[in-house]
Amino acid sequence: MGPTNTKEKYYRRLRRGLFSAFFIFILVPTTFVSWVTIHNLRQCAIQRIEMFGIRMAEERSDAIRQYLDQQILLLSTLSGMYPVKVMGNQDHLDRLFKAVNERGHVVDLQVIDAKGTQLSYVGPHRAAVEGKNYHDAEWFNDVLIAGKHVSDVFLGYRNIPHLVVAVTDPLKTYVIRATINSEKFNALLHQAQMGHSGDAFIVNPSGEFQTPSLQGETELSSAERELLVHHEGTAAQVMGSYLYATRWIKEGQWLLMIKFKVSESLGSFNERRNNSLMIIAAATIIFMFSAVLLCRYMVGKLERSDRRRANMDQQMIQVEKMASIGRLAAGIAHEINNPLQMITNQAGWIEELLPDEDPALVKNFDEYRDSVSKIKFHVSRAGTITHRLLGFSRRMTTEKECIRVNEILEETISFVENEALSHKISIERELDENLPTTMSDGPQVQQVFLNILNNGLDAVDHDGKIVVSTRADDASIYIEFSDTGPGISPEVMKQIFDPFFTTKEPGKGTGLGMSICYDIMKKLGGKIDVNNKKTGGAIFTITLPLRKMGEPGQEEEGTFGYEGAIS
Repeated sequence: MGPTNTKEKYYRRLRRGLFSAFFIFILVPTTFVSWVTIHNLRQCAIQRIEMFGIRMAEERSDAIRQYLDQQILLLSTLSGMYPVKVMGNQDHLDRLFKAVNERGHVVDLQVIDAKGTQLSYVGPHRAAVEGKNYHDAEWFNDVLIAGKHVSDVFLGYRNIPHLVVAVTDPLKTYVIRATINSEKFNALLHQAQMGHSGDAFIVNPSGEFQTPSLQGETELSSAERELLVHHEGTAAQVMGSYLYATRWIKEGQWLLMIKFKVSESLGSFNERRNNSLMIIAAATIIFMFSAVLLCRYMVGKLERSDRRRANMDQQMIQVEKMASIGRLAAGIAHEINNPLQMITNQAGWIEELLPDEDPALVKNFDEYRDSVSKIKFHVSRAGTITHRLLGFSRRMTTEKECIRVNEILEETISFVENEALSHKISIERELDENLPTTMSDGPQVQQVFLNILNNGLDAVDHDGKIVVSTRADDASIYIEFSDTGPGISPEVMKQIFDPFFTTKEPGKGTGLGMSICYDIMKKLGGKIDVNNKKTGGAIFTITLPLRKMGEPGQEEEGTFGYEGAIS
C-alpha cells in the first residue's frame, strides 16, 4: 500500500470523524430540544383541553341546575296559587297544562293528595296511572318531608324510563308532580360533545345512566367506575386515550361526565407540531449539508497544507542531499584536478622534448608521440568531467543569469545520453541556432529539463525516440520534449502535477518530480504544458519568458530549486 492510499484513507477517516462529530453535536441536541419542546407544548395543549372540559362541565352543570330549578319553580308557583280542590279538578288541570307547557318541557302533570291518592292527571299515560296510590312510594314520602323532589330515571308504572319533579303546596295538602320531557333534558348535554368520539351523560352513584350515552354506551367501563368517587368542584383526568371532566350535581346524587378523545381534540396542535417538525427537519438538513461542506472544506484545507508541508520537507531534504553531493563533488574535482594538472604538464613536457630527439635513434618514436596525444585527450576529457562536477557543486544558489537554452539542453542531454543508448533510445535535437538568450535561473531550468528527459526515458523504455526542439517568438522561448511512449491517460493527466502522485512502482518514485517542475516554472514566470500526440506518445512544452539584463521579472514564490531529477 503506497503512501498516497494511506493518506487518502486518513483524510477519509478524518472527514467521517468530523461529520460524525457534527452529526452528534447538531442532530442529538436538536432532537432532544425538539422532543422536549413538543412534549411541553403537548402538555400545555392538554391542559388547555382540560380547562375547556372543566368549563364545559361547569356550564352544563349550571344549565341542568337552572333547568330543574325552573321546573321546580313552575310547580311551586302552581301549588301556591291553587288549593287542592281546584287542582284536583280535571278540567282545570287540563287547561293549566296547556297554558304552562307551550314549549313541551313537561310530558304530564299529576295531582296527588296527602294520602297518596291520585286526584287528577293530564298526559299520555292516563290509563296506566288511573286509580294508583303512591302512599308507599319512596319519592312521595321524600317530597312530603323535603317539600320538593327530583327523581332518578326509573321505569315506574309506565314501564318507560322517565324523570319526575314533584313539590307540595305550602300546607302540604297535596303534591303536584311533573314528568320531564327526556328529549329536552338530554339536549342539554348535546352541546358538550367534542369530536366524533366525544360523549356526555349523567350517572348516579351506582353508575346507572340517567341520560343516554351519545355514543350508545349502556354501562360504564371499569376505568370509568373509578371516577364515581365524590369530589368537590369539577375534576379533569386523562385515562388512556380519553380525557374525562366530571362534576357532581343535584346535591351529589348525579355525576355529570364529559369525555372526549385527546387525539381528536389535539387537531390544531398536531397540525402546528407537524409544521414545526417540517421546519426543524429542513433546518437540520441544511445544517447537516453545511456540516458536510464545512468538513470537506476543513479536511481539504488540511490536506493541501499537509501536501505543501510534505513537499517543503522533501525539498529541504533534497536540498541537503544535493548540497552534500555538491560538496563531495567539489572535493573530488579538486582532488582529481591536481594530478590531472600534473599529468597534463608532464605530457606537455614530453611532447616538447620529442622534436629534439632523432627519430632514427629513438625506437617507437611515432608511438610515443601518439601516446602523448591520447594522454592529453583523455586528461582533457577528465578535466571536462571535473569541470562539470565543480559546476554542479556551485549550483546550490538560485541566482539569475543570462542563459543559453540550447547549451543547457546539450549539457543535460549528455547526462542521460549513455543511459538512452543502453536502452536503444535515440535523442534527436531540433534546436533553433538563432535562439536568443534570456535572464533566468540556469540550474533550475536544467533541473526541469532533466526531470522531463528521465520521465521520457522511463515512458519509452526500449527502442524508441525522444525529440528535443526549441523555438522562440518575441515574448517567449519554447522547449518541446516529445517521445514515442504510450502517452498519458486522461486520469493521469488530471493529476500529473499533484504532489506525491506517481505511476511508478513503490520505491521507484516519490511523486514530486513533475510537481516541482511545475513550481519551478511558476516561480520563473514560465509554464509547463503536457499533451498527447495524435501519432502516440506525450509532448511536454516548456515556456520561458524572454527577459533582458535588468528587466523586472514576474516570478512567484515557489519551491526551493535544487539540482537533480526527482521522479
